[in-house]
Amino acid sequence: MTGYGFKSIDLKNQFVEIEIKSLNSKFLDIQNQIPKELNSKEIDIINLIKKNLVRGKIYLSILIRNKKENQEIKINELVFKKNYEILKILSKSINNKYENDLFKITSNLKGVISSPHKTKNISYNKLLPHLKQVITKCNNDRKKEGILLEKDIYSNVKKIKFSLQSVIKLDQKTIAAKKKKIVNKLKVIDNKIDIDKNRLEQEIVYYIEKYDINEEVVRLKGHLISFLKNLNSKFDCGKKLTFISQEIGREINTIGSKSNDLMIQKNVVKMKYHLEKIKEQLFNVL
Repeated sequence: MTGYGFKSIDLKNQFVEIEIKSLNSKFLDIQNQIPKELNSKEIDIINLIKKNLVRGKIYLSILIRNKKENQEIKINELVFKKNYEILKILSKSINNKYENDLFKITSNLKGVISSPHKTKNISYNKLLPHLKQVITKCNNDRKKEGILLEKDIYSNVKKIKFSLQSVIKLDQKTIAAKKKKIVNKLKVIDNKIDIDKNRLEQEIVYYIEKYDINEEVVRLKGHLISFLKNLNSKFDCGKKLTFISQEIGREINTIGSKSNDLMIQKNVVKMKYHLEKIKEQLFNVL
């Protein structure tokens, strides 16, 4: 689920900016950009995010900068020229056409540019309450999106149930029509060929069972009930809903393969369409 949280903290000698972005993802993937002063607490920070954000592609950025705006920077010309010449030689050796980019690359190398004012260490305990607030903001964004997702998923489930009711009604008419067709054909055949009545009854039962979708309909109804029940759950249910949606798809496909009625097939296509829309949204559900 998508979400965003940001906070700027004004400390005594520093500004601290904490930013968290959450994008849709099937699994939890955390990418962070934190100052080296907090490297010893990186695992604690990641575990805190895992506990609260659960799922999604998470981007965390913590930026610490001094309040002194006009900090003079020092450029080590000797180190710059030495690195530039080395890169230039290497660039020519591989026929690199992007020699203009070497200036930018060289400028970013360690030891070329330095600041006389070093960033002071920041206490993780002081930072922690602010980090939790940013995570809460991100989660609140997710909840807002979740309300919209829930409405959309409910709408698509409702449409699947409506199409299923149409399938049930059409199937009852189809069975009656098939029985009538078989009886009429038998009346024509009965006058010309001797028929084993017992064998004929077995074949008719087999034929009807082969195209009977009652079992699939019952299972599909059960899966839809289970889906809605889990959708209302207060616990993380995204992966479970994904599994149930796969079972729903299996029953819809079987109904489609068993039935050769055009109108039933149209309703099957509708159910598949709305199920795909549900599956797309489930990637956003925790």
